[in-house]
Amino acid sequence: MVMRAGVRGRRRGGAVEGSHVTAAGGRTVRLADIATRAGVSVKTVSRVINAEPHVAAATRQAVEAAIEELGAGGDTRPRGRKRRTGVVGLIFPDVRNDYFAAVSRALQERLATVSPTLVSSDSDDDLHIEEEILQAFRRLEVDGLVIFPTGAPSLPEFARQIPTVVVDRTVPSVRGLVDHVLPDSRRAAESLTLHMVEQHHVQRVCLVAGNLGVSTLRNRHTAFHRVVGRTGTENHVLAGLTTAEEAETAAYALFRTLEPPFGVLATNSLMFWGVLSAAVRLGLKIPSDIVLTTFDQIPGVGTTGIVPTNAVAPATTLAARVVQLLTERINNPGLPPRLLEIDYDIAYGTTCGCIPLDAARNVLG
Repeated sequence: MVMRAGVRGRRRGGAVEGSHVTAAGGRTVRLADIATRAGVSVKTVSRVINAEPHVAAATRQAVEAAIEELGAGGDTRPRGRKRRTGVVGLIFPDVRNDYFAAVSRALQERLATVSPTLVSSDSDDDLHIEEEILQAFRRLEVDGLVIFPTGAPSLPEFARQIPTVVVDRTVPSVRGLVDHVLPDSRRAAESLTLHMVEQHHVQRVCLVAGNLGVSTLRNRHTAFHRVVGRTGTENHVLAGLTTAEEAETAAYALFRTLEPPFGVLATNSLMFWGVLSAAVRLGLKIPSDIVLTTFDQIPGVGTTGIVPTNAVAPATTLAARVVQLLTERINNPGLPPRLLEIDYDIAYGTTCGCIPLDAARNVLG
């Protein structure tokens, strides 16, 4: 079950609010002052006040003594939120990625029914930036949070106190703790890889991927290896790439050593464009030399005649399920954590050869 923020038991009539304790007489004492007096961290003070487990008895006694000495010995229980602020926070990892942008737009439309104000922020896939955003959202007293997580240290604690829905990917610290809406990356990656091997009969396949520390990309990598292991297909993996330029450089170095035809699964639009650029530099044609498949919508292909073979998580469906879980969580914080998996939409186009278009071939060589 997901725990609500609060204390089991009361302390004679005061309350913890944000970063301070309000005593019964109205005097405010900062948690930092309590921590200094007790010789512990602010986080430890918060754990004692909130009656969290796994605090040493001596530490608990020191904190309680400091509270008494500083005159905040009233009820240090966090008060239940008596009103909603009308604000929901959204944290996404990369504003430059068109998939995240599409999901964010869909969420903004859907969240309008839950909250009049959406505050969104880009973590740049950096857990330290994500941590700063979480602290800002805590100060804003948001009613709920939707997050594409990177792994900020305080995320589990934040999620215990504020209704939170994790979307697209997860991190170990909140797996099984909060509500999730996740596209089924494994199934989609298996389908695309099998399509290249079984339908287009390539004997070599390559995975061109971003950071495999991200659960979504790790799942795609796992599924790719499951297929090539089962079919005995020669395979190559390029991973840890963050830009189209990095993908182009790595793909160019690999492709010049391979005999066409071969297949490529790109894990996002940046990897797709990097692969395409490397193919053009080497004079390799799509799809006769390279059978190319990818994840996500590919912006900018409208004028090229290219129709990507791609797996796309339906943004509107994803957003609808996220808002459903967030609304239910806000209205009933005691619900157990839920996991909803969403199927990708897979379309077959010119880049794998299922749709032969001369225009696409002319563009590529």
